[in-house]
Amino acid sequence: MELESRFKAALGEIDHCNKCGFCLPACPTYRLTGSELDSPRGRIALVEGVLKNEISVDRGLEASLTYCLGCRACETACPSGVQYHRVLEAGRTLLDKSRPRHRGLTFVPRTLLRLTRQPRQLRRLGRLARRLSKWPMPRSMKNLIPMLDYQPQIVPPTPTRSEPQAAVAFFQGCVQEALFGDANQACQALLEAFGYRVDVPSQQTCCGALAWHAGKTDQARNMARRNIAAFEATGQVPLVNTAGGCGAMLSEYAEIFAEDLEWAARAEHFSNRVQDWTGIIRDQSVLPRFVGEGSRVVLQNSCHLVNVEGGGDGPADLAKWVEGDTFLELKGQNQCCGSAGIYNIQHPDWSGRLLDKKMEEVSCASPDRIVVVNPGCQLQMTWGVSRSGLSAEVEHLARYLYRAFVRGQREPQSLDQVE
Repeated sequence: MELESRFKAALGEIDHCNKCGFCLPACPTYRLTGSELDSPRGRIALVEGVLKNEISVDRGLEASLTYCLGCRACETACPSGVQYHRVLEAGRTLLDKSRPRHRGLTFVPRTLLRLTRQPRQLRRLGRLARRLSKWPMPRSMKNLIPMLDYQPQIVPPTPTRSEPQAAVAFFQGCVQEALFGDANQACQALLEAFGYRVDVPSQQTCCGALAWHAGKTDQARNMARRNIAAFEATGQVPLVNTAGGCGAMLSEYAEIFAEDLEWAARAEHFSNRVQDWTGIIRDQSVLPRFVGEGSRVVLQNSCHLVNVEGGGDGPADLAKWVEGDTFLELKGQNQCCGSAGIYNIQHPDWSGRLLDKKMEEVSCASPDRIVVVNPGCQLQMTWGVSRSGLSAEVEHLARYLYRAFVRGQREPQSLDQVE
């Protein structure tokens, strides 16, 4: 029944597609190759052909869909409002029925998917990054080393503020909390400084995005059910997080449970609460001073925050608020960097080519700092800095803003104590 519903939904979206081609220039893989089969329009045509029994699954469907980033920039460019991700998911389901259960995933991607359920082991992997670089390992794993070579900073206590006037529920995420926990700490500290009580349910788990996009839908739904139940105890307050990819998945729990009589209403209530943390802070009636270090700063936005949640303006607006720093707005700051979940592990060649194009634009700006709002982007841009030889620090926006906030609360002569 679920498969029939998914295929029916995909055909409904396909019927809305008028083949105009507005999606082509928005698609990173089409811009990379210029091939129609690497565009949303081409992929839609292939899925339509298979669903209508006009062509067989082996007529290029796997090669075409496998290299789709799933960034969903095509959806924001489409004048007809086609929900391309439903077509993509249907196509990948068709592929699942025609190939082994691992769905083409090699050892490294399968291991990473397991680690999302074991954050302690994922954290240990990050700590061992430097040692691992000396070991013989598959190329796909070797590419991870410069990404994982990150030392989280301890976030100092928040300057004393008034008693909390409101509350938010905080979603930690798996990769974000394991590898970049200081970004979560910084965000929570900022929210507390602005008068929010931050509730962090202990029973929460991975959002399920990586599992969902890898075709492990049952695993993803189990994670979603656990999160829905965990956050119900926090009431009606906004549900925030620091990872654009997680936010997109959380906001679509209502869609993945739409036909589940037991969970549909609970999932919809959950998704309606999801809000990006940058929007919470940006919408404050009075913002405190954020004081920078005289740095040149660029942003690599989260494509899922931009294209799915519609909150892409928040990070840029806050970055512009930092006094003393120069925010350099890049033409492609909202375009996918090539991380796309585990895409950079599955397809390092394509991911690397997309990243190199991204780094060309970044290098032209000569930044001192690249701020990000998603852990996958932070890993990918760290890899990009390593590949390009650019001298710039990659930092999550929450940590960048927290440091600027603390500077704004202190006297000029004590600024060096912030670092």
